[in-house]
Amino acid sequence: MKRILENIEPCYVFRYFEDLTRIPRGSGNEDMVCEYLIKFAKDHEFTYYKDDMKNVLINVPATPGYENHPVIILQAHTDMVCEKNEETIHDFTKDPIKIEIEGDKVIAKETTLGADDGMGIALAMALATDPEAAHPALEIVCTSDEERGMSGVEFFDASVLKGRTLINLDADDEGVFVVGCAGGPVIRTEIPVVWENVTDEFIPLQIKIAGLKGGHSGEDIHRGRGNSNILLNRILRRIESAMHYYISEVSGGLQYNAIPREAEATIFVPNKNLEEVLKIVNEMTAIFKNEYYLIEDDMKISVEKVVAVSRRVLSKESQKRFMNFITFSECGITRMNLQLDGVVESSVSVGVVRTEADKLIVMTMTRSSMKSMYMEMYYKIVKLAQEVKGKIQILNNCPEWEFNPKSEVKQLFEKTYEEIFDKKPKVTVLHAGLECGIFAKKIPEYVDMIAVGPDIRDLHTPGEYVFISSVQKFYKFFKEVFKRL
Repeated sequence: MKRILENIEPCYVFRYFEDLTRIPRGSGNEDMVCEYLIKFAKDHEFTYYKDDMKNVLINVPATPGYENHPVIILQAHTDMVCEKNEETIHDFTKDPIKIEIEGDKVIAKETTLGADDGMGIALAMALATDPEAAHPALEIVCTSDEERGMSGVEFFDASVLKGRTLINLDADDEGVFVVGCAGGPVIRTEIPVVWENVTDEFIPLQIKIAGLKGGHSGEDIHRGRGNSNILLNRILRRIESAMHYYISEVSGGLQYNAIPREAEATIFVPNKNLEEVLKIVNEMTAIFKNEYYLIEDDMKISVEKVVAVSRRVLSKESQKRFMNFITFSECGITRMNLQLDGVVESSVSVGVVRTEADKLIVMTMTRSSMKSMYMEMYYKIVKLAQEVKGKIQILNNCPEWEFNPKSEVKQLFEKTYEEIFDKKPKVTVLHAGLECGIFAKKIPEYVDMIAVGPDIRDLHTPGEYVFISSVQKFYKFFKEVFKRL
């Protein structure tokens, strides 16, 4: 098969990256990429280790003159998000990614490219084999199943690692060094409900909110986007202040780690109050459009009569508990980072709300780069759940990677970058989870960590691309900084 990236520099990086685009490696389907990495290790006489979760560790000897330098851990994940356009015919279990060069981009126009984190794997492989690269001994940790919840790194036996400096290659902005990340529990709250039947004098209406921008509940939380669950609750509260009504069904959000874009509720209102409800919804729509006029330009709120399949509704007490829980739930940024300007430290997002047979479900995502802060948010949710006679379950608990302003690897990377490019890099804490947090939890001693990478855009979506010039710039810096480690 003809190589598309054959003449693109740095040749080692793009050769390995193109290999990876030809290997199906969606989350949970990492067998073939494991085989590829093991063959790479054997071909270069590197020792390797593969565990039952398809994590692969490759041990690379130091280059001459670096034998006595401390071992460095290089880490990236092998799996990718598999998304394609609706009309595109592509089988991610067997088909290679169709890549193109478009100006300064390597792009997959119809599918995801898998530069997240195939580029990280390729950079590690390139450093290990580039005859012009100098480096200490390397432990290249290639983790599986990162995109579905980091189960690979959770399973990985970190006790086999000798290094205490870790460079994560899962960042996607050249010249931006990530030196911390958020952690925190995802909390599922179950509120028990009692159902009753509503009388014929009440008519069913459906209220819908749609067209919000949504986004990642960590990385996009600072953008001030509307949360459909919170906005819907505000409409219901406003109706409640004007009349007695009943909630029959409510549903909002699909993923707990996303800012919900849509929400809807089926309610029963007195027939005589129909026009008043329409007026209230119109008033609240105007209020929301005013509050979000610079952000949510495609917001749509509708109310219409529906044919009710059932006249089952929440009891007055059940409705009160549900409304109070959402009303008093924190949602949005709770604190900014005190050391890094413009960086969010702590936030909460009410991601999913839905009615079920005998309960109401609310899924809340807490995030903070400080454990004490996300634990404070957690305790508030526990207390609020108790107040409404609910119970909670922790669905996931990603550990934080707390920022250390005295990090030696951070200082070395900053100094090297400024010397090469005569420009200061940006240092930030990511308001989302990274595998670094789990390594910090698994290794008892302090591990000095940083996350870096070239410019990758439109991650997790068809049309994902990486800038060629940013890879060239990053690899130049990457090789230089390893000479100094």
